Amino acid sequence: MISARDFCKEPGYPTTIFLTYAFDPLFFERIPLEDLGIGGTRRILILGDAAEIGGAMERCAGQVFHLGRRYTLAEAKSSNLFHPKLIARLSPERGKVWIGSGNLTYTGWGGNHELAVGWPIGPGSDDNGAWLSNVLRSVATVTGSESFHTQIEIIRAAVPWLGKAAADPALSPVLLGMPGRPLAPQLAQRWQGRRFKTLKMYTGSTDVDGAFLRWAHDTFGLKKATICLTPSFASFDAKQLAKLPLEVRFVERDPKRRVHAKFCWFSGPDGDAAILGSANCSAAAWLANSANGNVELIAVYDAAERNAFAPILTDFDGEERLPKDVLRAPAKPEELPGGAQGGVVYRLTSLRLRASGRTLEAIVEPVPDAEHATLVFGVKRKTYRIAMTRSGNRFSGRLTEDMSLGAETVFAVLEISAGSALVTTPPRWLDNERAIENTARSRDVDPNQKVFSGRGFAGASEQQIIEAIHSISTSLFNFETPDFTDLTNERKGPDKNDAGADAEDGPASPVDPSKLIYDLNDETLKSGTHSPGQDAIHGVSLRGVMRFLFASEDEPEIDLSQERWSADEPEANDASDAADDDVNTPPPPPRGGRNAADALASLRQQIDQFLFGLAKPSFAEACPAETFSQAVVFPILLAIKGNEEGWLPEDVLASIVCRVVDTMFSKTYGRDKPRGLLRQVRTRYVTQEKRSEFLKVVGDGALFTVLLAALAKPEAQSLPALVQQGNAIAHVMECLDLVAVAHPDQRSSLAKNVILRNAEFAINTRAPALAAAMAKLNASMLAWDRIHPRQAGRSTMQKAGSVLWMPQGWEITPRSPAETYCSGINLDTVSSEAPDIQSAIDELWQAMRLGRVPDEAASIKEHAQANPAVGKPSNPVQDIECIRIP
Repeated sequence: MISARDFCKEPGYPTTIFLTYAFDPLFFERIPLEDLGIGGTRRILILGDAAEIGGAMERCAGQVFHLGRRYTLAEAKSSNLFHPKLIARLSPERGKVWIGSGNLTYTGWGGNHELAVGWPIGPGSDDNGAWLSNVLRSVATVTGSESFHTQIEIIRAAVPWLGKAAADPALSPVLLGMPGRPLAPQLAQRWQGRRFKTLKMYTGSTDVDGAFLRWAHDTFGLKKATICLTPSFASFDAKQLAKLPLEVRFVERDPKRRVHAKFCWFSGPDGDAAILGSANCSAAAWLANSANGNVELIAVYDAAERNAFAPILTDFDGEERLPKDVLRAPAKPEELPGGAQGGVVYRLTSLRLRASGRTLEAIVEPVPDAEHATLVFGVKRKTYRIAMTRSGNRFSGRLTEDMSLGAETVFAVLEISAGSALVTTPPRWLDNERAIENTARSRDVDPNQKVFSGRGFAGASEQQIIEAIHSISTSLFNFETPDFTDLTNERKGPDKNDAGADAEDGPASPVDPSKLIYDLNDETLKSGTHSPGQDAIHGVSLRGVMRFLFASEDEPEIDLSQERWSADEPEANDASDAADDDVNTPPPPPRGGRNAADALASLRQQIDQFLFGLAKPSFAEACPAETFSQAVVFPILLAIKGNEEGWLPEDVLASIVCRVVDTMFSKTYGRDKPRGLLRQVRTRYVTQEKRSEFLKVVGDGALFTVLLAALAKPEAQSLPALVQQGNAIAHVMECLDLVAVAHPDQRSSLAKNVILRNAEFAINTRAPALAAAMAKLNASMLAWDRIHPRQAGRSTMQKAGSVLWMPQGWEITPRSPAETYCSGINLDTVSSEAPDIQSAIDELWQAMRLGRVPDEAASIKEHAQANPAVGKPSNPVQDIECIRIP
């Protein structure tokens, strides 16, 4: 027994393909997409019915976020109803399939009574999967989506065994009904000569006259059919059923939930046989050819074992009722062929942005006579119009340099001239091929990015480090979250669960009835929760860059004081072993062999460039919450790695984090706009009624933990650094959004596992003490300002590195020039006149000294007072502008 959710969570399958009739994008992006992420799937392909997808998009417009960016969705041609239900999970080594009755909707995954089966395929399995390649090739003929065809080719190249198996003539465990090749003749040929007397059948909907039942009587000699269904969804007419040459009876199951399962159990002198899948009891599903035929998929049991199906067959042991006692007025057939539902003159069947990032291509059916058209789409309340030119059946155009598609799904229409009229197609989403490929390939980690997987920069060259930083920076500023799951797993060692569910069960038959799903009502679906995966600590999601800032619980604590070389003595490691080395065997290069000064300058330049990009309004206007979370910790990760390497002292780490916090809480974005990057992103989510999604990402405690650890662990050795760190810590601790959905045990676990040494003490002891002392200092400054009004607003000459206070917040003057005119109250000056302010400063120093040896602690303040310039932030990243935190 395995539910669809459990099936999707199984690890080891980077590719997943769905075939479905109905598709609910809101459900998919909230439940299955997350489950697939837990299971390691990065490439997702969905093919569904055109009419159903069109209706879903009308209902969900403006609420879909990942469509066309994280997964590819294609519509079948509207001339035939596309009705199969399949999930195929694939890897280069193996595969697994799920076939059943449930659509890719909430009701299909939990609301209805559904039936499905799953089994392994591929090398080493009893089923080599030859049939799957043929199924995919066949269904590809019913869609005009170029993105779908491109993805299928990519999947075939990535899963080589799939193509090799296609030539195997072995009997397929499934049958695919297609226009021109309906199911009924295929099954008749497969079971040629067999006779059955009785049929027990689940069906979700029906036709009027029971055409499938008549065919089963004529083909197999059927005498009686017992049917379980939900009467309100049946189109049977009791009078028409009475004309059939067999007895028809009905049994009832739980009336509170709809029966949507499709299942047939045939019994007779030639043994038992069974069918399950997507085909209902209707002529369209089984018999109709050409324009009236459905696309259907069923799993076939030629010799079914009754004991294996016993849990299902017991539903037919209840009281049998006559059709006239069960059926109501005939219901309108639920599943009509697409051609019967009408259509529009022109329809966009394919719309994609090529991987180049500028070329747009559209395919319209039917092909219009017009040589030119206009593609119209909106991004963040801006409307763009792109001139498109037709070549054959394809329209092409280009985005201009100033156009940005943002980070969400884009919908567009094509305006086409038809004589004197202007015809507009229904909206269609844009398939962003670059974004889809970035998502699909992110598990195949760029070798340059491996520099982050060990201590320091893992012995990488300066060029590798710069390339890695550039790669991740580009991803983040393109609103893509890098995922380094594979690297983290390497650090943790093999996972005992990686073998998957099949490892314990051993080889399975092509279709194992013991794994039939009878009830897909997964309790976790109701609660919206899931068990933590490999990228979680007590349920807290750690993805992308954030993963590298936390160690796994079974991993020894990283000691940042060990195995580092001194930037002041880059050649110190060379001489120690040279005397004993064989002159013919050159020693390995020392860990610090590259020029430390150049590496340090390059690293600082990269951090500065990233922080500049982080503060850009364009990033604040469009970045998703998860990208925001990863982006603000990326410069902190660089500083930690640089500290481990010996290039950056801890006070530089603190100054970098202070600048990050300044951007998060104090950056101004214009009149009437929220202050700070965090508030910008939050306001956007609140406006879109997605506040819960924002808090789910930002409020799990991970970002809170990283910021506090990086701020409170380094010990300030100057008054400016002390005030900066204390003020930044206060703002982080006051931001309730950062811990909105974090439980105390989660926060405790995060504090223990953040890779900064002694972080737990810094977070739980030093940070609260610094925040309390900072609150006292702010209160003292406000009291002083009330007694001496308007002095804070006066502009006076101040020395470089002065600590200034204003009611709006604190400011540290730049280190260059030596003196400058600034408004604000100089903290050094006012503290000598106001004992309560000096007392608050003393408490700040005491909070900073917590945890130190008494003799060592006593010297910090004396050293800072005797050498006020010593210990001031020396990081040019910070020096280029004032740091102001209100």
